[in-house]
Amino acid sequence: MGMIFKDVTDDQQEAMMETIYVGQTWQFRYMRAKYYIYTGFWTLLAIGTTATIDYILVKHTDHNAIIGWLFG
Repeated sequence: MGMIFKDVTDDQQEAMMETIYVGQTWQFRYMRAKYYIYTGFWTLLAIGTTATIDYILVKHTDHNAIIGWLFG
């Protein structure tokens, strides 16, 4: 680096940087996709759990729902 003409080590360094960049790009995409899948799964699970608890409270108690049970 810093010379007028490129030599073999410059070509090797450029190739390594391109490989590292591509590897990190795919790792970031995979990490982002995994985050979206896990977040979606846990969100749907939380919604289902809340709906189930709400249904049980309405059917088996005198409360109107989770809010009525919490503040009642």
